[in-house]
Amino acid sequence: MKIKLLLPLFFVSLLSFAEQPNLRPEKCGMVRYMDYLHSIDDSRAVQDQFDENLLQQALSNFSVSRISNLVYTIPVVVHVVYRTNAQNISNAQIQAQIDVLNEDFGRTNLDSVNTPPGFTSVASSTNFQFCLAQHDPNGQLTNGIDRRLTTLQSFQANDDVKSYATGGLDAWDVNKYLNIWVCNLSGGILGYGELPSSVHTSTYGVVVAYDAFGKGGAAASPYDLGRTCTHEISHCFRLYHVWGDDNGTCSGSDYVNDTPNQGDATFGCLTYPALDNCTAISPGIMFMNYMDYSDDNCLNMFTKNQASRMFTAINSYYPTLLSSNRCSPPVTNVDETPADFTFNIFPNPTSAIFLVNMTKTKDIGPTANFKISDSLGKIIIDKQILHPSGFVHELDLSNLSSGVYSLTVYNENYSRTERIMLRK
Repeated sequence: MKIKLLLPLFFVSLLSFAEQPNLRPEKCGMVRYMDYLHSIDDSRAVQDQFDENLLQQALSNFSVSRISNLVYTIPVVVHVVYRTNAQNISNAQIQAQIDVLNEDFGRTNLDSVNTPPGFTSVASSTNFQFCLAQHDPNGQLTNGIDRRLTTLQSFQANDDVKSYATGGLDAWDVNKYLNIWVCNLSGGILGYGELPSSVHTSTYGVVVAYDAFGKGGAAASPYDLGRTCTHEISHCFRLYHVWGDDNGTCSGSDYVNDTPNQGDATFGCLTYPALDNCTAISPGIMFMNYMDYSDDNCLNMFTKNQASRMFTAINSYYPTLLSSNRCSPPVTNVDETPADFTFNIFPNPTSAIFLVNMTKTKDIGPTANFKISDSLGKIIIDKQILHPSGFVHELDLSNLSSGVYSLTVYNENYSRTERIMLRK
């Protein structure tokens, strides 16, 4: 939706589709959740607008906010809060959701070929990939899945599921993990996400209904392809609904230039080109955008400006998520980043050869390992070097493809990880 006016975002509540006959669920409870936050904190609406203004300023300062060659892998923890066996979704269903996120945010989803010709020029991948965390906040090995049997029948669009004291599970460090809660949601919604803010909260993350999460298992048609989580995480990266939540007045905004103005949410799967009261000419509205309410099998794209907006928002408000090392397993009995254990890498980026300068590194012992991991956390190289301190070491990665990698220098006493980039 093209309108860029910085108006108050939540001056009107979104009507619940559950209260309207012959319509499908509201699907996303983000606006309902934001109304709840505003009701318990009078300053929250002002803060929301302040954060939006900051983001608009950041976007205007950088004509190309998204660095197309950089891909960041964000560690995810999935908190499964269940009452019944069906709600206690399997590890396989959770991994299937992570796979969907990586496909959708990387635009490697097979149904990307269904993006209509009128929108292919603006369709885009993003800077993000996702992994299940491999070590927890205490430095212990984990599969990135946290479970709790609760006594509650269901949860609403508030923060109850995000706290152990109210029947849910507490968030892991929001600066190092993207928290996702999966539970039985009431009120006709499939999920909701919290907008990122310059004021960090302990509740930042996504909530998704157990029967709209991942593929297979308990996931139920027509929301059984994992697109609800794609939608809600996009809210966590500060995307809004493509129709601007204005109840068809055409005056709202998603603050994105390359999504057409749209009157209201769409359901099912419309036929392209679909026209409405806000966009009456072809190519029409972008009902296949992940930020609409179409069925999962109809959604297949983000736009270039949505990708730029998401990266700029996370880089502005939660940059530590982009550098978190929780996708890698813990190194037992090691202080991960002692302040006096440093080294320099140059040139970075490079096309082949990195030089690891340890001439001023404290004596860490006779040996150390250089470990290279890709953006998904897969270890590609793990080799031992002799006499690590006091020398410049050459690291030849000419046989690897362009991308972002992690270099970990470690031994039994020390470990430090830095990001490196190959650009060929």
